[in-house]
Amino acid sequence: MGDRVYFVYLFFLVSLVAIVPVVRVIWLGAISTQGLALLGSPSAPLVAQLCAVALWCAALLVGRNRGPAVLSPFLTYALGTSALSRRRAFAAPVVRAGLTVTLVTGVIAAVIAVSLLAGGAVTETDVAVSAVAGLGIGAIAAVAWLCGQALPRLVAILVPAMIVLAALTVVLPALAPFTPWGWVALAYPVSGSSVIAAISLGVLAALTVVTVPWLLDRLDHSVLTAQAARWATAATHAGSMDLSTAASTYTTLPSIGRRLRAIRPGAGLWLTFLRRSAVGAVRTPGRLAGGVVGLSLGGVLIAGAFLPSGSPWMLGAAAGLVVFMAVGPLTDGVRHVAHVASDLPLYGVSDSRLLAMHAVLPVLIGAIIPTASAVIVAFVTGTGMEGVPLAALLGALAVLGRVSNALKGPMPPELLTPIPTPMGDLAALVRLVWALDGALIAALCGVGAAQVYSSPWTLLVVAAILIGIGLSRWRRRR
Repeated sequence: MGDRVYFVYLFFLVSLVAIVPVVRVIWLGAISTQGLALLGSPSAPLVAQLCAVALWCAALLVGRNRGPAVLSPFLTYALGTSALSRRRAFAAPVVRAGLTVTLVTGVIAAVIAVSLLAGGAVTETDVAVSAVAGLGIGAIAAVAWLCGQALPRLVAILVPAMIVLAALTVVLPALAPFTPWGWVALAYPVSGSSVIAAISLGVLAALTVVTVPWLLDRLDHSVLTAQAARWATAATHAGSMDLSTAASTYTTLPSIGRRLRAIRPGAGLWLTFLRRSAVGAVRTPGRLAGGVVGLSLGGVLIAGAFLPSGSPWMLGAAAGLVVFMAVGPLTDGVRHVAHVASDLPLYGVSDSRLLAMHAVLPVLIGAIIPTASAVIVAFVTGTGMEGVPLAALLGALAVLGRVSNALKGPMPPELLTPIPTPMGDLAALVRLVWALDGALIAALCGVGAAQVYSSPWTLLVVAAILIGIGLSRWRRRR
């Protein structure tokens, strides 16, 4: 009983200190003039439709590596080898995960609708319809998550099919009333809040939920134990703020292209390393595709920051963060250099030259793809051409941030020292900033890029800090 009371007390304090201020900032941004213009724009239903498709596809893909039916390794082995059926043994974690996903999407949909209601753009009925649709989206995503874990081979068919059908629906809007993602767009508040579309989503969600017991019985014991072990390892590293190692636990192993030759006799050293990096990226096509999509999205976001209706700092921060995450699959060679730089030089070349050769491919792709997507956005909208050169710059800065991250090493012991203040111990916040410094600096680079024409100092200062941190870590690599 005492542990439960303490948990409730701790949850209350964390909510009061950390969650409530964040919720307040989100709400104030949603009801601001720019927020209402963004949420109530004519293209908002289409964006909601694409977000729903992306969520369902991501749930299917994530389930292949970490599904909702995950317990501790010991409990997973004990329950998996017992006489209990899968639906009885693993129902509890699946229900908890499903309710969490459903509530999160329902709350997001309700917040969007309520903010539009506060701006006088919709009615109370629209809010109710939007909330029902949000709950349906979350329930479908939860079942898709379990489906990815129970039927991983089916994911390779479902995800491409959903993407193709969603693209076809965008090209032919007349198909929207007959597709689940079309129902999401029709149930969006400013598009009329179709009650039939929301009910259709609810019925589809109920039909998918009915399949949960059947999916639970299809869970494979070896998959469950492997996912439990990987999750426990990742959680251990994340608890010690070693987020890079935690993320590498879920790195996809090479699946194709094993017969592609990464080394060609007679080729120059620079060309050899460029080919080696390209072949290494192709051997994990899923990661490479995700990186390409992320880089394209980053270019779209930075170009959108210069549109008349865009929010520069918000879209810029999102662009910087997305590009930083997307270049990850292309920088395996950079991480390799960071690991061997503290040892004797390999391949008969210096550490700096080795790093430069491994950085060629991520810099090229990290600059070309966002630039191309930014050009397309500028061409389609007729504005936003200012973001084209900045898209390439964000790609280069993201690679530099990845280099700095790879050289970071373990957490310095001095960060474990308490920092007492009238507001409490800030040591945990400092350690969190240290763990997420690459992502935070990337977001700040995006903000500076979005405001570079009116105030260039932000980008210059953040870029200088990034370069300074990277050089300092490079000098201390031995």
